[in-house]
Amino acid sequence: MEKKYEFTIDNQRKIVAMLFSDEKAFSENLELIKPEYFDNPPLRKIVSILKEFCEKYGKAPTKDEFLEELDTFVCKEVKRQKNFPIDAYLDTATNVWDVGKKTDFEYVKDKVVDFARSQAMMHALLEAVEKKLKKKDFEGIVRDINEAANVGSLESEVKCLADIEAEKVKWLWEDRIPAGKFSLLVGDPGAGKSFFTIFMASQISKGESWPDCNNESIETGRILLLSAEDSPRDTIRPRADLAEADVNNIDIVECSKDKSGRIRLFNLTQDINRLDEMLKKDRNYRLVVIDPLSAYVGRIDTHRDSDVRSTLGPLSFLAEKYNVSVLGVLHFNKNSSLQAIYRILGSIGFIAAARTVWLIARDRDDENEKRRFFAPIKNNLAPPTKPLAFSIEKGRLIFESMPIENFDIEEVLAPVERASETKRAKGFLLDILKDGPMPMKEIKNASRDEGISWATLRRAKEKMNIKSFKESGVGGKWYWKLLEVDRLQRLAEEEVEKRMKSGKEN
Repeated sequence: MEKKYEFTIDNQRKIVAMLFSDEKAFSENLELIKPEYFDNPPLRKIVSILKEFCEKYGKAPTKDEFLEELDTFVCKEVKRQKNFPIDAYLDTATNVWDVGKKTDFEYVKDKVVDFARSQAMMHALLEAVEKKLKKKDFEGIVRDINEAANVGSLESEVKCLADIEAEKVKWLWEDRIPAGKFSLLVGDPGAGKSFFTIFMASQISKGESWPDCNNESIETGRILLLSAEDSPRDTIRPRADLAEADVNNIDIVECSKDKSGRIRLFNLTQDINRLDEMLKKDRNYRLVVIDPLSAYVGRIDTHRDSDVRSTLGPLSFLAEKYNVSVLGVLHFNKNSSLQAIYRILGSIGFIAAARTVWLIARDRDDENEKRRFFAPIKNNLAPPTKPLAFSIEKGRLIFESMPIENFDIEEVLAPVERASETKRAKGFLLDILKDGPMPMKEIKNASRDEGISWATLRRAKEKMNIKSFKESGVGGKWYWKLLEVDRLQRLAEEEVEKRMKSGKEN
């Protein structure tokens, strides 16, 4: 008769003891086990220490290391609460070590997944009853129960690397947007991200060329748009017409309807199979645009890395399966002091899942407010590529013929105050160097008198055609020199200003 395994405190203790005593069991099962699965508070804390130590150091703690962590916890709790049960925690820890010395864990190993799955299911049901049922979050309930039911499941196909044929990366847009991969297009609201996706859709729909590859035609294909913010009738269609797109090759995914007749947005966590069917039915799709991506991920916590990865993983799988480029559009958050890669709304998991990440940003120096940049933030698949500049003219994108040199993405996204300081520093350098090279120390002193910091001045120098050179001989001074083209341009601008001023006086 098969032995019945009940998840008693004693057996829960054996599971924890096994994690300490068996290195293989520790590495295989630690991810399955969560502190809240244990009924005994000391056991919960022991598991918590184990997981935190492993995350920090990548290994299981020794007995001494564990006891040191436990002692730190106990000391804090004793200060916080007078009647803290010190003995219960120390006795439980000692007991776990003793169990590890004399227990045969073979039977326990076989039941760890059962334990983790049953506890996950119990917590999912409790969460449903206590919270999600009241909120009528039926999607969340189904998702949590499905996740609990699949705890410990593994149905991955294993292949030997020798049996996998090496391939070159395929590109929708050479060195910029890969085919069969998930990419991101990010930027501030109103920067022109949606205009850019319509431009891409237009070029693909009629087999035109990309602005930096004018001699190479794009293979004509279909485009699938998921747009939660723009109306297909009064926004998307007019923009597509202005871009001269072949609208016969552009499809739009509208709202979904569940079995009860309730209308809702397409949901990547629940409707991924529907997307699979669409791509399978028509193999001519070359681009899928999801704008914005955050509107289509369902009720996951977009700041939780595991939630984001579990949602985007199947999406990336479909991209590769059908060799279609998937482009997610995301807004920036409001914290302009952060680096570009950290300004994207939500978890860093969005960035991690994307093979390429591209920025659309306004050119602050453009008085007409039409000029934009298309610049790389991340590209795992190609050498560094230079940004492109374009303007939005009457709903159409007009690209400049040459890529942008000396592009500083952080400066483009810097707070307005910092950007204006850099602009002032540029004017200062143009003025002070217009008549020829000057010693660096003199420039530094003069900038201090103007209230321009050295860091701002260096930043401005890097953006301009200014070179450093050293005077020959021992102890020679360092000089800064403005290249001729910028010096002449400055002189010409001054001459124009003088004539305008003279005309006004007359």
